Amino acid sequence: MQAQVTTIGDAMRDIFVFPALEEMEGLISKNHEKFLAFGYGDKITISDIHYDVGGTACNVAVGLAKLGLKTGIISAVGKDIEGAEIIQRLKKSGVDTSALKTSLHKKTSFSVIISYKGERSILVFHSFTPEDFQIPEKFETEWLYVGPLGEGYRPLYSKIISFAAEKNLKIALNPGAVQIHDGHMAFEGLLRVTKILFVNKEEGQKLAGISGTAKIDEIIKGLLKFGPEIVVVTDGEDGAYAARGAFRHAEFFKVGAHPAYRIETTGAGDSFAVGFIVATIHGEELFTCLKWGVTNASSVIEKYGAQQGLLGLGALKRRVKEYKWPASTLRFS
Repeated sequence: MQAQVTTIGDAMRDIFVFPALEEMEGLISKNHEKFLAFGYGDKITISDIHYDVGGTACNVAVGLAKLGLKTGIISAVGKDIEGAEIIQRLKKSGVDTSALKTSLHKKTSFSVIISYKGERSILVFHSFTPEDFQIPEKFETEWLYVGPLGEGYRPLYSKIISFAAEKNLKIALNPGAVQIHDGHMAFEGLLRVTKILFVNKEEGQKLAGISGTAKIDEIIKGLLKFGPEIVVVTDGEDGAYAARGAFRHAEFFKVGAHPAYRIETTGAGDSFAVGFIVATIHGEELFTCLKWGVTNASSVIEKYGAQQGLLGLGALKRRVKEYKWPASTLRFS
């Protein structure tokens, strides 16, 4: 495998279900958190359903390829209909699948996305574990995008650290719920060699060990202490932030969210990372990298599924240029 960027992580089947709103209890707030509610034991009518290919590694690989990068994926699927559809999508998108493992003994992973008023809750079945994601012996890439991984990720992280040192790789890291729960000490070695760390605001607070009332600059400072060169924090409709440099003297940038008619938000974070990484590889400044990220994400949330709204390079640049950005550039010390 030879690629500019290789992704490692999940490839799965996504099933989007849309409960009839009149049969839902709606959102319930408890302890400052929101919960989606429906009657226990009830049969809930579904008003619509969609099927698509998903999984962070798959979404990012397809998105990068669509923006013109030579891309590969390290993942695993079952030898079943769902796995075949994933492979077909990847190949059609121009992604190198030579490091995509297929298994007769495991089913393809899948997720059920329950969509409610533009937001979603996700039920996930992980058929494969990090030990199934095997880095090939003959493997050349400039970047490695490390997506969320399940339990048992530490041996793979160790291999990635060694491989990055040996090959002088640039690492883009998007830790998942398991890593955030374990805390930064569980993967401090990988954080120290990370080029770009992607988290959302809530993940950043937890990873930095900062209270929910902390300002965004405090969160970013806390994350920069762990060693990544660039920290990127997304904040939904409030846009995204990025910072580079020593945490005591870092400059950080913010852009607001690009306007969009929100249909469904699955894949917004993945598509943001795609835009940001491609802009970085193109040599753009952080401010522009953020613009590429939020613009790509805005297109994805206007479609069902994590890949249907991904932009090509020409369309992305055009959208970025045409929009009048109400953004700010800030410094903290």
